[in-house]
Amino acid sequence: MTPTQGPLLDRRSLLGGLAAAALLPGARPAAAAEPLTLWGIPATPSAVFARAAAAPGLQAVAPGTRFAIWKSTDQMRAGVASGDFQLFASSTYAAANFFNRGAGTRMVNVVTWGVLYVMARDETVTRIEDLAGKTVLLSNKNEAPDLLFRMVLRWAGLDPDRDVTLEYVGTPGEAVPLFLSGRADIAVLHEPAATVALIKAATEGLPLFRALDVTQAYGQHTGRGARIPQVGLAVSAELLDSRPEVVAAAHAACIEAAAWALAQPEAAGALAGPLLDLPAPVIARSLPHVHLDVVSARAAQDDIEAYFQNLMQLDPGIVGGKLPEAGFYWG
Repeated sequence: MTPTQGPLLDRRSLLGGLAAAALLPGARPAAAAEPLTLWGIPATPSAVFARAAAAPGLQAVAPGTRFAIWKSTDQMRAGVASGDFQLFASSTYAAANFFNRGAGTRMVNVVTWGVLYVMARDETVTRIEDLAGKTVLLSNKNEAPDLLFRMVLRWAGLDPDRDVTLEYVGTPGEAVPLFLSGRADIAVLHEPAATVALIKAATEGLPLFRALDVTQAYGQHTGRGARIPQVGLAVSAELLDSRPEVVAAAHAACIEAAAWALAQPEAAGALAGPLLDLPAPVIARSLPHVHLDVVSARAAQDDIEAYFQNLMQLDPGIVGGKLPEAGFYWG
């Protein structure tokens, strides 16, 4: 028995016992099921997921659906393993890893198609090739943002282990103050950290520029346009099999919510800012830079598979060693 199997078996035994007890004479009716929680990510796209959780269409089929944000990938992994995370925002590669390792996770859609930026202190950095000889501050070593940056460096003819100096920190939030204090020549930041850095730099009178969109560099090489299928909504096999109408309603709610967030960024910032512990204007300014476009996973399958194949050239294990089967893609 693996460490993750214990809680699953205990949970199933408990539920089975409750069901049996309900058949005994004089047993009281079982309590109503807990409302569904839609789990968002600790980043700008949660403006979409928070709006979607409250959508009338989703509330009609899953009354009382709540919204919460998972705080770390460890929490997300634990939630998937325990079965507590039934509907949750995830990177596409993490969802594929869960699926390939037998967790049953399916990808519902892609919501954001790129969140990674190269930040520079001057405007002379306009191409990936301009990073040669630079010291680069970045986070999430060996995760997709790191692999994506290494990928575009290689495509530009630069060896990431020789032609640039990479300095890693744990999170983009840690990178921002270090970069603004003068550490490194370049920073590679996710949204909303890139927007936070720009706002803080302006306040402190420091020069800082959004030099390169990694998504555009990716698209120039792949010919697929500025589209990296990075984050979307994932669902457990249990919820998809038992309540497919909830999944369909959640996808429809994401489509409406993304259109709303792009049309009303200030309102989206007011909704998501407190949830992310960030000022509302940060989220409002960040939204145009996360490439929002809600596409079902099945419709995005070609883009997702191309993305996974590129990642796997650097680390096959990031998606569990193989492309997920067709059943991974909802739509």
